[in-house]
Amino acid sequence: MLVPGLFVLEAVRSRRTTLADHDLVLVTTGPADVTDVHRRWLSERGIQLRDDFDLSVLQSIEIPEARLTKATLLKLLLAETLADHYDKILYLDADLTIHEELTPIFSLHTKGHPLAAVPSGAQRTGFNWKRRKPEAAHFQALGMSEPYRYVNSGVMLIDVSQWNRDDLSARSLDFIRRNPTIWRLPDEDALNAILDGHLAELSPVWNMQAPIWSHPEVRAIVQPAIIHYVGSNKPWKRFKRGKRFFEHRAAYRLYQEFVTKSPWPTWLGEQWGARDLWGSLAFEMHRITRKIRVKKMRSSRKNRRAFLDTYRHHCGETAFADVEQGIVRREGVRLRVNKSNGSCSAQLALR
Repeated sequence: MLVPGLFVLEAVRSRRTTLADHDLVLVTTGPADVTDVHRRWLSERGIQLRDDFDLSVLQSIEIPEARLTKATLLKLLLAETLADHYDKILYLDADLTIHEELTPIFSLHTKGHPLAAVPSGAQRTGFNWKRRKPEAAHFQALGMSEPYRYVNSGVMLIDVSQWNRDDLSARSLDFIRRNPTIWRLPDEDALNAILDGHLAELSPVWNMQAPIWSHPEVRAIVQPAIIHYVGSNKPWKRFKRGKRFFEHRAAYRLYQEFVTKSPWPTWLGEQWGARDLWGSLAFEMHRITRKIRVKKMRSSRKNRRAFLDTYRHHCGETAFADVEQGIVRREGVRLRVNKSNGSCSAQLALR
C-alpha cells in the first residue's frame, strides 16, 4: 500500500520554498510492491525509489501483530544502507500529514547523538495512574531508567555516521530477536531500550500525535509541522471501529485532494466499507451512553485537566534541542517553527 507514502512525499515536496540539495526517497521492501504507474509518478516529481535493501537480516524476525509488517523495520537499515550517499536522513512514517516546510530541521546539531526524535512517554506517564502504571512497567521491562525519555520513531532525524559508529542497526535487530515477548512496536521499543534517552529531544512541532492534537487547548500551544496518526486510526479511513464520524476529517480531505489528481482516484473509497461505517456508529453510541454516567464524566474531566497541565509544562519547560538551537521558537508556552532562522545547512537527505 504505497499511496500513503506517496501522499507524504508529495506534501513534503509541495512545501519546499527553495532549491534544495536533498533527495526525496521512497523506500519499499522490494520491486514487487511498485508498479510502472508508481515509478512514472515518482520520476515525474524527481522522487527516488529504493527497493533494493538487503532484507536477509530480517528473515529470523517474526512480527505476530497483524497491523505490523517487516516494512516497519526498514527504518533500522537506512543509515547502514545509505551511508555512502547521505550525512543526515529525515525518516518519515507514511501515516503523517505535513503542514510546514521541513527544511529547517536539518540545521539541527545532534551533539554526538545518533538521532533526534520527539518524546512520547513523558505525556503517557504523567497524568493518569491507571495508564501510568502499565506504561512504566513496560519501560522498565525494556531496561529503561526514569524519567523514561521514550520517543516516537515515526519521525527521526538520523546522524548517519554516529548511528553507524554506535552500530544501532545490528543492536536494534538483535534486541528484537532476543525479546519477542517484551516489545510492542519492534523498531521503536528496540531503539528506546538501547538508547535509554541518550538522544536529542525534539519539540512536538515535528511529531504531533493526532490524539493529543484533538485537544483545542493543545492547538493553542503547538503549531505543528507534522501531525502523526499513530495506532490503527489512520486518516485515509473515512470510518472505522473506534473512530468518530468527523475525526481526522481535515486529514481525510487532504487525501481526497491528493487521490483526485493522482492515478489512483478510487483508492480512498476502497479503504473502508459498511462494517467500518457501523463501527463508527457504534462508537458514537458508546460515547453518548458514557456521558450519561456522571461519575465517570467527572473522572474523565479531571484526567483531562491533569493531562493538559502536564503537557503545557512539558512544552513550556523542556529543554528541546530544536528550541535551544533556534530552529523552533518558544513564545511563552507556544511552540512553532522559527521561519526567520536562516542557518539551515542540510536538508531532507543530504548528499
